[in-house]
Amino acid sequence: MNEKILVVDDDENLRKLVELNLRSEGFEAVLAATAGEATKACAEKLPAAVVLDLLLPDRSGKDVLAELHERYPALPIIILTALRDVADAVDCMRLGATDYLQKPFDKTRLVTSVRNAATQGALRAQVENLATELRRREGFATIIGTSSAIRSAVHLLGRAATSDVTVLLDGESGTGKEVAARAIHAESIRADGPFVAVNCGAIPEGLIESELFGHEKGAFTGAVGARRGSFEQADKGTIFLDEIGELRPDLQVRLLRVLQERSVQPVGGGAARPIDVRVIAATNRDLRDEVTAGRFREDLYYRLAVFPVHLPALRERESDIFLLASFFVERYAKRNRKTIHGFSPDAQRALERYRWPGNVRELENVIERATILEDEPRIRLSSLPPEVAAALTTNGTAAEGAHANGASGVTPSREAIVPLEEEERRIIRRALELTNWNIQEASRRLQIGRATIYRKIERYGLMRPELEGQSFSDEAAVIAR
Repeated sequence: MNEKILVVDDDENLRKLVELNLRSEGFEAVLAATAGEATKACAEKLPAAVVLDLLLPDRSGKDVLAELHERYPALPIIILTALRDVADAVDCMRLGATDYLQKPFDKTRLVTSVRNAATQGALRAQVENLATELRRREGFATIIGTSSAIRSAVHLLGRAATSDVTVLLDGESGTGKEVAARAIHAESIRADGPFVAVNCGAIPEGLIESELFGHEKGAFTGAVGARRGSFEQADKGTIFLDEIGELRPDLQVRLLRVLQERSVQPVGGGAARPIDVRVIAATNRDLRDEVTAGRFREDLYYRLAVFPVHLPALRERESDIFLLASFFVERYAKRNRKTIHGFSPDAQRALERYRWPGNVRELENVIERATILEDEPRIRLSSLPPEVAAALTTNGTAAEGAHANGASGVTPSREAIVPLEEEERRIIRRALELTNWNIQEASRRLQIGRATIYRKIERYGLMRPELEGQSFSDEAAVIAR
């Protein structure tokens, strides 16, 4: 715990007396005679608490109290003054003081007040640190990837988080739309409010209206009591409407009214209730096509698509596959109490060549299954599902065989031609393996610059498999260097 206490008083003898009393109890006092010295001391190193006089030569103590409380809301401030007006005490407590003591002071009372304030400040700081760490874990740090496609998406998500704009996320199923929505919420000014997720396609048709807008007692059979809907539950926070394209037409009308009027009327009547909610919607359909086909209201589409963000499919961000796979290995190995670090070369190549129709969600499921099945230190090809393992043969060995047949006069198949980018990735990875990841030696033998090697490592998401025991973040940091 920080044990520095700032004592602000223009009376030198009193400052020294307070310092003596605090020092006898293990505190270190920082002394200031003016408001200017006090604000400077706080700016240089924030103390655990402040003991503040109200009568200062350069400014009113109340003004200093108000300024410090506004600038450092968690800083405990104890007023120590000769003034005995009850109105002053009330004003000080209203301005943010944690205690109000009168001169001449009782040592025990002063020390107890300072100790309680310092402890309270330390606990408040700890809670704030934990809240910040929680927001970091739920924010954009949860979106793994270095590809240009995902970096562009995260950039837009970050811009959306700085405002209260309505966001429409589109992308294939499994691309992480809810993860993105939670990240926006965690990084926004509404982070301390609730995050309520509603899957519009998973709730039975007869219940979706009540789920969204709530209902009054007796509104329908089984409504034995009133219930707040998801919009009211999300008040002062964020509501995430997933699969918004599944919403039936009559509910689209109700949703449009909620967005326009910022109020909800529960099923069964009753007065409309105002709400303060940030709306994020998501869909795996092209809503513009749905509008053209008459299945989605055009006015609702434009209400939702104020700030559209496309989340790329995993096949659009191939360089992120191994990064994500390594992240999931670390997570599920720890969860399943397994000592697994990375993949065998064959397993890695299979993961990178598979097309991942289920996107990130499918990749996560595959890795979770593999960590359960695997008994070796690295995940092998045999622990991957057959369709994933088959990608190695389909795009690898078979392609090489077809290339050989073509050289013998047999018409080559389409698989005989490997994309240039894939071949470059393979060559660089092989050079790094042969030189034990000696960047200088690899660049010399490939006859390219070291800076180029580093760019290719980042571009293709290459990671050194023999860094066993390292965490995913540590391993990535080593490669980045």
